[in-house]
Amino acid sequence: MPRRKPTETDAVDVETFAARLTNRQLHCRELGHVWATFTATVDHDARVFVRTLRCKSCHTERRQLLTLHGGIVSNTYRYAAGYQAKNVDGQVAGRKDVFRLESVLRFMHERERRAG
Repeated sequence: MPRRKPTETDAVDVETFAARLTNRQLHCRELGHVWATFTATVDHDARVFVRTLRCKSCHTERRQLLTLHGGIVSNTYRYAAGYQAKNVDGQVAGRKDVFRLESVLRFMHERERRAG
């Protein structure tokens, strides 16, 4: 029986998922997002501030509803394609070791490539 070619929707292990991330996405997975205010408005009817933060690295957006005193009511997120761990076997949470290793190996490979 012929083997079928793997697709993006096939389940992969966390190491393969990490290898497929862009450098910016990998940075955020390993070290966390670098948030900056992108928009801010007030919803007078709902009596809340609506603030959107955007990650300077991977461009993930966090939409916050804040009370008029600055308390967080809710956070929702919009991720770039490929950032979310969909169809990954096992747990991604708590596996920063995989992302650190991928990041270090990429850095060393790139440095060696540049050195020629």
